[in-house]
Amino acid sequence: MATHPDRGRILAFLRVDAPRNHQTPGPHRGALSPAVAILAVMIFTLAGLVIDGGRQLGAKSRAVGYAQEAARVGAAAIDLNVNEAKIDTAKANTAVADFCAQVTSNDSAVTQCGTTKLTDEDLAVEVTISNKTTFLGMVGIGSLDARGTGEAHAEQGIKKADETPQIPPVVVLTQTEGPGAPTETAVSPPIDIPCPTWTVGEPSPTPDFPLPYPTTCTPNVTPTPSPDPSDTTAPPEPPNTSKPTEPPGGGGPGNTVAPRHSAPPSGGR
Repeated sequence: MATHPDRGRILAFLRVDAPRNHQTPGPHRGALSPAVAILAVMIFTLAGLVIDGGRQLGAKSRAVGYAQEAARVGAAAIDLNVNEAKIDTAKANTAVADFCAQVTSNDSAVTQCGTTKLTDEDLAVEVTISNKTTFLGMVGIGSLDARGTGEAHAEQGIKKADETPQIPPVVVLTQTEGPGAPTETAVSPPIDIPCPTWTVGEPSPTPDFPLPYPTTCTPNVTPTPSPDPSDTTAPPEPPNTSKPTEPPGGGGPGNTVAPRHSAPPSGGR
């Protein structure tokens, strides 16, 4: 059987021979394919991404939690000498420093913790955690840094809403004839409320509805004066303006005309 002349060189290229002093006698010698070595490196790299990447995500979440809690602690230091909610920067800086010291003592992986922004309105805290790798160290990545930030601000207390009933404005849209005509907003119609009746000098009555009376409503009843019981003086009598009736004919009061009596009818002659 004929042998290809380049067969020996092809096999030598595809295998890694063992040292000559450890070669076993005979035609069979141990060999490692380069594909196996490359595949092993890929497997370890993938394992590093999965395992070390998962640990990095956990460290990131832990750093964010520390930073947010530190920001809340700092924002709780409120200045009580002002009307609006303001942060006391001196107390807030001390509170954040104490919290970071406690976090660093409990978690040795925390390498940095402190405020990056501090005003009387808001503050920001940044925390850094150093995460040591396991499989990525084989490719030269010994540790990964996970950073987390948290912000907080002073919030004014919520005031009670006004429970007074409000009548929404009535808006009437008028449109001229034809499609696409411009529209105008009409003025809200006035609310017609009848005015009550009350006496002059007395306060206006309280309405039964949650709306005040119009300013044009005025008292329209004149008070009746009450008689004074201590006054015993009789009121003067009004003068008699009537005139005596004059008799017909223009005669004076002495010329009185006696009435005439008609004679009784005769019984006949």
